[in-house]
Amino acid sequence: MKRRNFILLFFLLSCVLIIISQCKEEEERVDVRGETYIGMHSCRSCHQGIVDDYLQNAHFNTSKTLTTGEDIDSLGVEDGDFIFNEHTKVGIEKTPGGLYQTAYIRGENVKSEKADIVFGSGKTAYTLAYWYGNKLMQMPLNFLVKEHLWVNSPGFPSDQIYFGRAIVSRCLECHGSYVKTNLIPQSNMTVEEEFVKNSLMAGVDCERCHGPAAEHVSFHQQNPELKEGKKLVGYRQLSKEQRMDMCGICHSGASLQVTNSTFFVKPGDTVKTLPEFADYVGGNIDVHGKQKQLIEASKCYQMSKMDCNTCHSVHQKESPSLVAHAKQCISCHQEVKHSSLNNMQASTVNTNCVDCHMPIQTSDDIGFQKSNSKEKIPYQVRTHKIAVY
Repeated sequence: MKRRNFILLFFLLSCVLIIISQCKEEEERVDVRGETYIGMHSCRSCHQGIVDDYLQNAHFNTSKTLTTGEDIDSLGVEDGDFIFNEHTKVGIEKTPGGLYQTAYIRGENVKSEKADIVFGSGKTAYTLAYWYGNKLMQMPLNFLVKEHLWVNSPGFPSDQIYFGRAIVSRCLECHGSYVKTNLIPQSNMTVEEEFVKNSLMAGVDCERCHGPAAEHVSFHQQNPELKEGKKLVGYRQLSKEQRMDMCGICHSGASLQVTNSTFFVKPGDTVKTLPEFADYVGGNIDVHGKQKQLIEASKCYQMSKMDCNTCHSVHQKESPSLVAHAKQCISCHQEVKHSSLNNMQASTVNTNCVDCHMPIQTSDDIGFQKSNSKEKIPYQVRTHKIAVY
């Protein structure tokens, strides 16, 4: 009798543990964006190679939370000081508890904040942010990766330490996958944004560009023999304009204004009615962040079927080489002669088109102030306007 009771008790406990385990698994799979989303772990089950590569891609790493010492060490930044004047400086301090930027006035610590989030994949620069209640605030200093240098954040006062710039949802719409926003009415009839902290999804994940995939995953789990993707809009099905709009959501510059959040823009949606997405009509376009407008101003784009994906594969962990880009150019321009070039210049024709036809240019919109100096380091970006310069 005791043995039978023991077996029964063991069976009941096993059932309870299985139910708890399943509930926990379901809870972990709940996506803050809603039940139509399922998360990258489900994409990896069928697209392991693509997802593993994408985890190293700049889009996925365009922002991330800093929760451990390993996260901070991965940035490759160092302690240091940024001097505004003889009485004012910002100290950068790595401690076991985090990465801090500390304001010192006449040697006194007047404000210190720990970096909670980093923006930037590490190719050019890092911008750091900290939580102030339910607001996300930009820290005073940026870090330039190639120069290995701390600089004053662009647009900040050149003669004083500034902790007061709020990072708004429009920033996160391009540097993240989702954050829930609350609008708080103010006494002066305006509203301010606050975020729900645990809703923030750093980095650009699969469903940010491909749309909600829960139905797609469910269908293929039930029909594993079908290899053609269903229940998800493929980019090959889109028109050229629709494909460009999907990239242009984030690659049209910070001045893009939208009525609704772009977090839920899906492949096939169009934003042509927005002023920033109107056809290019001439004039200078700054190279900082306006890749869509620049490529649309190019004759190569206007006279062909090319789009962003012609030259870029957003899944790859490494950017294509100059030679790979040149091969793409030559595939359309086989008959072009460079008779005006000397022998040294002509030797690069088949291996490097972009340095001449998409040169690196200096942005007029942005620059980085150096420590103990009013001098600014220019921000240089490769233009996406293909032309003869």
